[in-house]
Amino acid sequence: MREILQKYLKEKYGEFTPTRLVGGYTNDTYLINATCPQLVAKVGRLSNSDLKNEVNSLEITKEISVVPKIYDYIKKDGVQIIVMEYCEGINGQSILDHNDLETTKILYRVLGKTLSNSVHSLKFKPNLKPLNQCNIKEINLDLDFVPEILIQRTQKILNNVDDKENDWVLTHGDYGIHNVLFTKENSITVLDWEWAEWANPLIDVGWVCWFTKLHYPHHSDILNSIFINEYKIHSSVELSSDKLKAYCLYKVWKVLNKVTQAPEDVRQEWVRRLRWTLDTDLI
Repeated sequence: MREILQKYLKEKYGEFTPTRLVGGYTNDTYLINATCPQLVAKVGRLSNSDLKNEVNSLEITKEISVVPKIYDYIKKDGVQIIVMEYCEGINGQSILDHNDLETTKILYRVLGKTLSNSVHSLKFKPNLKPLNQCNIKEINLDLDFVPEILIQRTQKILNNVDDKENDWVLTHGDYGIHNVLFTKENSITVLDWEWAEWANPLIDVGWVCWFTKLHYPHHSDILNSIFINEYKIHSSVELSSDKLKAYCLYKVWKVLNKVTQAPEDVRQEWVRRLRWTLDTDLI
């Protein structure tokens, strides 16, 4: 990937040595260190529809201060490259991984406020740039590696969801501490918009609770409470454990459909997470 970036970006951005970024960025994201200000390039195959979806998301969110600014989008020889601004900050998940619970509490408060006031402030408009749309009623549940009982339990829950376009907003799709950069000024930049879609805001709210409870069960009660309470201060969206579970099931099934060709251990891990989601109250 480094050679591809140098080949297509050299003329515009000069000589540079791409440095792979970690901590909030995906594995195919690199720092272009020869520019001022510094830029970031994300590269993938042209067939990668998630990357194209991220481009459209960044265009839609360009007026939101918590999102990286996009500078360039290049499509050549089966490759697509997004060039965007480099944002300072600490990966939010690393703060909790280093057992800084007090700073993490501040971060979860910022997560709630930012999600409501910034990300979810963009209401669904069909005439905006093409973007993925929630298909909770049509999600494919016919996967041979998922036990039939889990399929039936999922179907029963999803059938009761009243999903209306009038309620849709821009959702990040993978919102949480793992995809934000946290600054000393207690603000965040939201990264990795590949899974963004027009959908019910409970998708993002539920996913934060899901991620925290799955990976950090000992801290999830206090952190999710802080997050939800802050979100509710700035939003009138009705929250309930049943609704959050339903939208999280939708998200888990979207991943299950993405890993159909993945190694068996990966598929079975997501089956385990499906079962866990069905058996767990998120709030």
